[in-house]
Amino acid sequence: MRPHTRADHAVSWIERFCLSPSGDTRGQQVALTIDEVNTMRRIYDNGERVPVTGRLAAFLSLLHLAGPEALVKDNGPPTDVATNSFTVWSASGPRLRDVLERQGERVVCRELGTSYPPRAA
Repeated sequence: MRPHTRADHAVSWIERFCLSPSGDTRGQQVALTIDEVNTMRRIYDNGERVPVTGRLAAFLSLLHLAGPEALVKDNGPPTDVATNSFTVWSASGPRLRDVLERQGERVVCRELGTSYPPRAA
């Protein structure tokens, strides 16, 4: 059995706390596809900068907004994500919404003081 990697932890967190933001599975617990998991491995285990769009971009944004990656210095995703605050909000499950709030075009984690989109430095 291989040790758990940073990507494994990220995948586990996403599948525990995120919901599908759109489509036939909207509002249901997420089960990442093989391609999404492989993309996560490329980003978090191999250090690749892979542009990410769609629902995976929303999940990565939440991971860095209110998940364990939010505790990492320079907590933005280590890749280019293209999403919007509506999709990020729609992908947040009930436990995340306990610590998140919408402020216009921004989603804010009250607990950590982080936001999506990130505030300019």
